[in-house]
Amino acid sequence: MISMYRLGVLAGSAVLLALSVDLASAAAARVNFNTNLRQGPGTNYALIATVPGGSIVEVSRCAADWCTAHWHGRVGYMIATNLDLQPGPVARPVVVYPPLTYGPPYFYGPRIYIGPRYGFYRRW
Repeated sequence: MISMYRLGVLAGSAVLLALSVDLASAAAARVNFNTNLRQGPGTNYALIATVPGGSIVEVSRCAADWCTAHWHGRVGYMIATNLDLQPGPVARPVVVYPPLTYGPPYFYGPRIYIGPRYGFYRRW
């Protein structure tokens, strides 16, 4: 007879294994157009967010015309026709800074010397 504690540990480990397999099978996909992230697989389900075109989402599984997608911590369903499931390597954006520009040269004005040998201002 299996004790209740061992049965609970066994059930908990089975759930963790199922979740880890689900997360391990997630693949990156690029969103082609602005696409709605919905609570269920259909247009009659509530809208969670609108994912902008060009964004990268994690897709865990697809069935029929809908895929389960993870985007910015939100999980929902997206229509598969708006997803590019083979996006290739995802590159980081390149930051290009403008070139350095320098202003006009400093103008110091006329030179006036005041020294110990002169009792007056002398211009050079």
